[in-house]
Amino acid sequence: MSQNRAALAVASPPVRSTTTTATTSPLIPQQATHVILSVRDDLQRYGLERMLGAVDAAGTCRSFAELSAAVDAVHDPRTDLLLIVPEPADLDGDSVLHRVAAYGVRVLLLLPDTRSVDLDRVASVAGASLLFSDGLDAAALGDMLGAMRAGEVRIPAALTRPLLELAGRGAREVPAAPRLTPREREALTLVVDGLSNKQIGRRLRISEHGAKRLVANILAKLNCPNRTLAAARALREGLCGHPAAAPRGPLAPPAATHAPASPYETGW
Repeated sequence: MSQNRAALAVASPPVRSTTTTATTSPLIPQQATHVILSVRDDLQRYGLERMLGAVDAAGTCRSFAELSAAVDAVHDPRTDLLLIVPEPADLDGDSVLHRVAAYGVRVLLLLPDTRSVDLDRVASVAGASLLFSDGLDAAALGDMLGAMRAGEVRIPAALTRPLLELAGRGAREVPAAPRLTPREREALTLVVDGLSNKQIGRRLRISEHGAKRLVANILAKLNCPNRTLAAARALREGLCGHPAAAPRGPLAPPAATHAPASPYETGW
């Protein structure tokens, strides 16, 4: 582990300004991805700061040693991304990490390697993307940030089979078939297809926040902590409806819904 941390600090490219213009990415016009680091180890945190300085997909970068301070720095889930090197306590069920992930903030967990992953605890963080620090470089990190900015949730291929096996164990614990409404089944099909909340909202002609609540209801009914396990269970048990066809013609404007202006209104 110490060699990996030293490599991050020493081999990372020179620092450049971490502030980018709004035209950096065509995926989300006029919105940069602002990375908030939560890394307790000083050397590893410094190395990641330098690496992010060479990543075009990153906008500003703020770093903290404590997870609670990093969470407090989140103000806009649409543009803020939490990059966390988790300690065991950060993955506890009552950790602030679970609450911030449930709110919809994008979370990237940086894990040491496949041998050190406590899969049950990692998979409990709703919607988190996973990346290994072993051999990590600026190109791989930039590719991950770009995908997350586009609404994707990514996990390493090495964890795909273990996650599916974990989903299978969860299915035996909850044998009863979930009662999903037709609307929820339609949304679940889109989750299986890998669509983000924004894309689901557009497909179903509802707001992004309405889609977020709909997906949250589905995860609760399936007793799955994140979208990956929900999709695995849906495919295994045949819970998906027929793929929803894209709406023809211009999309109707999303229904107006109230959304909290900041995470502090959610009762964390």
